[in-house]
Amino acid sequence: MNRKIFTILFYSFCLFVTDSLAQQLVVDSKILNTKTEIEIFQLGDLDGIESVIYFTDGEKLLQAGIKKRLAALFKAGKIPPAYVVFVSAVDLNDGVDRRNTYFFCNPDYLDFFENELLPQAERTIGKAFTPNERGLVGISFGGLNAAWFSAKSNSFIKYALLSPVTYPCKKVIEEITFSKNEDLKLFISTGKNDAEHYVRALVNIYETKGYEIQSISTQGGHDFDNWASQLELIFNFLFG
Repeated sequence: MNRKIFTILFYSFCLFVTDSLAQQLVVDSKILNTKTEIEIFQLGDLDGIESVIYFTDGEKLLQAGIKKRLAALFKAGKIPPAYVVFVSAVDLNDGVDRRNTYFFCNPDYLDFFENELLPQAERTIGKAFTPNERGLVGISFGGLNAAWFSAKSNSFIKYALLSPVTYPCKKVIEEITFSKNEDLKLFISTGKNDAEHYVRALVNIYETKGYEIQSISTQGGHDFDNWASQLELIFNFLFG
């Protein structure tokens, strides 16, 4: 088969698989007094999936084509099977993106995530996952949210903080320092001229806690191309 035709058919198949296995849900939150959209899709056969990974800023990641990148990586055998849940930060009641409210060490957002979003998502999937079977990925301010969750949440063991920008919540370092959470597994990254200052502080404090850490620096910037290039590393570090 002509290489160009094969490539077109392959990526068309990846798109078909991704869309056919995706499901959109609305979480009607009493805690936040909002309606939040999530999208769930599966990478792999039902019997072979033992983990779920949640991405905040879900609407931005979907628009950036992350779902297609994941489908292609899975079809190429480069990442393990998983359920993937994209969590929007847009309030469906008024269309406002509330990431700058949700992600800045917000205890209500943590309460929403643990007590409303996780149960509804996992009821839909048909399995209640353990903290060790769950991962949480955040980009930029979402990385700050993941750092906050790593200090306060009992629902996750595994985290990926991509270009985390922590200045809106200076107490996050203190919260991590005094956290009683144990045995965390953390992937932390920064690009060039990106979030280096914030990453160094986080890595230092996580190392004092004895957590398992993979920290990388890339030549990319504070952008979706850089973050998408790390998907294979993230999935294999957290769940490989």
